[in-house]
Amino acid sequence: MLVVGTVSSNEEEREVRFIAEIFLIGERIRYLARQQNNNKK
Repeated sequence: MLVVGTVSSNEEEREVRFIAEIFLIGERIRYLARQQNNNKK
């Protein structure tokens, strides 16, 4: 994932990074749930 833009402080940078990491974790959880669901069929 590439985030393009500027941040004005270290705190803002940490917040953007945190949101991106949560998004990636959510995508991984959805992928694993789909895999598990497909294995049940």
